[in-house]
Amino acid sequence: MKHSCLCIMVSLICLVSCKNGGEEDFYPNVVTEFATIRTDAEGTMKELTTDDEHTYAIKNPQKGYKKDYSYRVVCGFVREGQAVTLYQLTAAYLLGDSTDLAHEPDPIKVTSIWQSGKYINMHLSPLTQGGTQYWGYRIDETSDGATHLSLHHRQNGDPQSYTQSVYASLSLDGLEAIPAGNDIVLHVKTYNGEQVWTFRKP
Repeated sequence: MKHSCLCIMVSLICLVSCKNGGEEDFYPNVVTEFATIRTDAEGTMKELTTDDEHTYAIKNPQKGYKKDYSYRVVCGFVREGQAVTLYQLTAAYLLGDSTDLAHEPDPIKVTSIWQSGKYINMHLSPLTQGGTQYWGYRIDETSDGATHLSLHHRQNGDPQSYTQSVYASLSLDGLEAIPAGNDIVLHVKTYNGEQVWTFRKP
């Protein structure tokens, strides 16, 4: 299956509260959102690009990642001019094209789906017992200026025991055959039937 299963380390940097002379606790103004993080030739985080296409240097870069690679993540960070300090980092799937697969999608619970810049971002809540599930998208049809896609979720025999949060993104730049300005209609099979979202390719 063509999918991007990001096997990056899930890094959590704890927020620290500070007291100074009886003043109230101070917490940094942390922004949490989807972003793309790039590494350098040594596998060290170099820069973070938000979905509104602002790029920042990372002040507290972590090491041990793939060299010269881009990761899709959900992260908490504080902006400081043209740099950011990371406080929280969670891997996100970058969905690949699984149109050629015959397997029908398995149902999933959707927490939220929205467009941010050139991405469709998803917060999903699959049922799992810790097994491996698969994610992608399927191109169903194109007609009247609209392309219909399906979220291609495969349970893969993973028992449905407890809910887990999963983050995923679909890159609209990756849909090269779809002209700018066309509608993208996303169909998702849920436990309550099919749900549909409509977006516009920038």
